[in-house]
Amino acid sequence: MEVGFVGLGVMGRYMAANLMRAGHSVTVYNRTAGRAEELAALGARVAGSPREAAKGSDAVITIVTDDAAVLAVSEGQDGVLAGLSEGALLIDMSTISPATARRVAEAAKAVGAGYLDAPVTGGDIGARDGTLTIMAGGRAEDFKAAMPVLQAMGKRIVRIGEAGDGQTMKLVANLVSGLTLMVAAEGIALGLKLGLPLDLLNEVLPNSSAQSFEVRKLLDRYGEDAWLPGFSVQNRLKDLRLAVEMARASGVALPLAVPALERYAAHAQAGAGELDESSYLRRLLD
Repeated sequence: MEVGFVGLGVMGRYMAANLMRAGHSVTVYNRTAGRAEELAALGARVAGSPREAAKGSDAVITIVTDDAAVLAVSEGQDGVLAGLSEGALLIDMSTISPATARRVAEAAKAVGAGYLDAPVTGGDIGARDGTLTIMAGGRAEDFKAAMPVLQAMGKRIVRIGEAGDGQTMKLVANLVSGLTLMVAAEGIALGLKLGLPLDLLNEVLPNSSAQSFEVRKLLDRYGEDAWLPGFSVQNRLKDLRLAVEMARASGVALPLAVPALERYAAHAQAGAGELDESSYLRRLLD
């Protein structure tokens, strides 16, 4: 397929490369043009705008920072929607609000294009290895049409429901993982401060009822003193805020999430915004 790809950040650059390895012809765009050089060296065409990336593409993937960024690359005279052909497919793999996903879905429909909101989980490692879990919202026929593209990037690909439902699932998942990371960091910090050796924490916690992806990540990151993002504090904070806002709009109480959001916001404000989310452990140990 001819695929346009907009957003070459920590995740996007790997995902675009995997599309090329799967035999798709890829045209890339990134606001910081230098990030396209790696993909160009692999054979990708480089577009000068999201609209140019969309022109002639069977499917266009966007994966950018937040709601505002999605709207910026989708709408307007240089946006993806202005370049989409009738019958083409727009797949947004960012993590944004369900309301924004539905807005872009309606705009795609108005130009005769299909739409999926298809956020992912699995981090930079899953993006690199092509093993992401993809949660899609949109029409069943659009989901079917997108499968050759999605299968190049993910291992578990699930249609959740209609437009916006993929984002709802992603925010629920990220709420759980975000709170898990925070409580795991507190437990590991407690153990380290009480003199438990790191090697024994590594032996016991991942093989006990405390085991989780976040426990493993925290122990690995602390052991390697590695804090550059796979998934940044700013991105985690954004997702927690979206989940809390979604809950409030629906009248659902989140008694643990609200104070956790405040503590995580303080971590970002202390200068950790561009570090990996696991740096919350380092904050507790300082």
